[in-house]
Amino acid sequence: MTQNERLSLPIWKKLILFVFSIFFFLIQLFIMLVVFDISIEYTASPIKWIYFLTLGAGVCFVLYIIHKPISVHYKLTWSIMILIFPLPFIALYIFNSSSRKLSKRKQRQIKKAIHQYANRDDALEKLKQEDPVGARLFQALKHSVSFSVWDNVKFTYFNDCMDKLDDLLLELKKAEKYIFIEYFIIAKGYIMDQILPILQEKGNDGVQIKILYDDIGSKGVMPKKLLKKISKIPNCKINNYEPLGLNINFLVNNRDHRKIMVIDGRVAYCGGDNLADEYIHKKERFGYWRDNCGKYEGNVALTFAALFLEMWYISTKEVVELDYNPVDYKHNEPGYVMAFGDGPHNNSNPAYDLFHALINSANEYLYISTPYFVIDDQTVSAIALKAKSGVDVRVLMPKKPDKKSVFYMSRAHYREILKAGGKFYEYTPGFNHAKNIIVDDKYAFIGTVNMDYRSLFLHYECGALIALNDQIIKMREDFENAVSASEEIDYPKWKKRPWYQKLIAFILNIFAPLF
Repeated sequence: MTQNERLSLPIWKKLILFVFSIFFFLIQLFIMLVVFDISIEYTASPIKWIYFLTLGAGVCFVLYIIHKPISVHYKLTWSIMILIFPLPFIALYIFNSSSRKLSKRKQRQIKKAIHQYANRDDALEKLKQEDPVGARLFQALKHSVSFSVWDNVKFTYFNDCMDKLDDLLLELKKAEKYIFIEYFIIAKGYIMDQILPILQEKGNDGVQIKILYDDIGSKGVMPKKLLKKISKIPNCKINNYEPLGLNINFLVNNRDHRKIMVIDGRVAYCGGDNLADEYIHKKERFGYWRDNCGKYEGNVALTFAALFLEMWYISTKEVVELDYNPVDYKHNEPGYVMAFGDGPHNNSNPAYDLFHALINSANEYLYISTPYFVIDDQTVSAIALKAKSGVDVRVLMPKKPDKKSVFYMSRAHYREILKAGGKFYEYTPGFNHAKNIIVDDKYAFIGTVNMDYRSLFLHYECGALIALNDQIIKMREDFENAVSASEEIDYPKWKKRPWYQKLIAFILNIFAPLF
C-alpha cells in the first residue's frame, strides 16, 4: 500500500491497520520471549544473548517496514524472512534499496545538475481544454517528475527494430553538436559495426559523444577490444554504470535499464530494444524477438537529453552543461508527449503510478505488452476490475521465455484477470520483449519498463506517455497483429499448466519482491 493509498483510507480502515500493527508486534514479542525463555534453558549464555539481540533487531526492523509506504506484498515477504533470519535479510533489504530513495543530499545534487531543464506548462494547459482525461494522466505523471509536456512532436513508431536502426544511422550522420547513448546492453555485432564508423567520423568532426552502459547488462557481450575501440574515438567518453567489483555498493542492485539515444537535442530514440543483434533478428534467441521503439523529433528530445545527463551525473559525478533552448518546430503534428525517468532517486513511483492511471482511464480497450508479469495484487486487481466492467483487456506475453522461472511466476498471476473476463496471449513465434500499454486509441506508453518488481521498484527506467497521436493506432494494429500470431491462454487451459510450473511459481512468488 502506497502512502497515497494509506492517506485516502477511511478512518475505520486506518484504525484497523494501526490495531493490526500493534497486534503483529505483540505476537512477535511473545514469540521472541518464548524462544528466549527456551534458549535460557538449553543454550550457552553468550549464544542466547546474541540470538536475543538479533531477533530483537529483526522485530524492530519489521515494525519499520510495516510503516513504510511500499506494497503490502513487499511488507509481508520481507517481514517473514527477517523474522526467520534477521541479520542476513536485514542486510539484503538494505542491499535491495527497496525504499527507492537516494540520500537527500544526492537528490539535491541531481536536481542541481539538471536544474536548467525546468518544466513548462504551455502544452499541458492546451491539453486540458482539448482532453481533460488525457490532461489528468500527464498531471499525475508530472506530480512525480518535473519534466515538460510537449506538443508539436513528430512521433514515429517502429514495430521492427531493424527499420529503427536504418533510420538511426541516417540521423547519426546528421549530428553536429552531441550524441548521447545510454543502453542496458551494448554488445559486439552487426549493430555496433554499423554505428562505430559514424561515431568515429563525428568524433573527428568535433561532435561530443557520451556513452553509458550498464555493467551487468553488458557483461560478457562487450569485449575489451570493443571498449578500447570506442575509447579511442576523439571527443568520446564512455562509462559503465555501477560496475561489480570488490567494493561494497548498496546501489549495485539498482541497474540502469534505460535505452536512450539523443542527437543534438532535436531527435531521440527510446524503446525496449538494446544495441544487440537479437533485437534486429541478426542473432536468434528464443525464436523471433519482438520489440519496438519510438522516435521523437522535437523539443521532447531535450527531455531525453536531460534524462541521459541525469544518469551520467549519477554515474560519473560530472555536470554537463547543455544548450537548453527549445525550438519552435514546424512539424504540425497532432498530440502530446511527455518523456520521463524512474529510479531510486524518485521519492514516488512514476512508472507504477502512470500504469495505474492508464489502466483506470480505459473505457473501450486496454492492451498490455510485457515480457514479464510479476506484479503486486493492487495492479492485478486494477486490471481485473477493468475487465469486469466490460473493457476489452488483453495482455501479450512471450511463448518462448528467456527466463523460465520468471515465466512460471508470471503465469501464476493470470488467474484473477482471466476469471474477470480478461484475455492473455502468449506470442508463439518467440519472445515478446515489447513494453507497451495502449488505451482506447488515445493514450499509450512505450519505453523500458516491464511489469515486474525490478522495473517498477528497483531499476532506473525511462519511457514516454503519448496522447492523441495517430501513431497510437499503428501501435494498436501492431499489437493486434502480434495477438493474431499468439496462443490464447483461457482459464481452463491455464488451470492445466504442468504441476511443476505451479509448484515453482508458488514458491518463487513468495520471494518475488526480494529479487
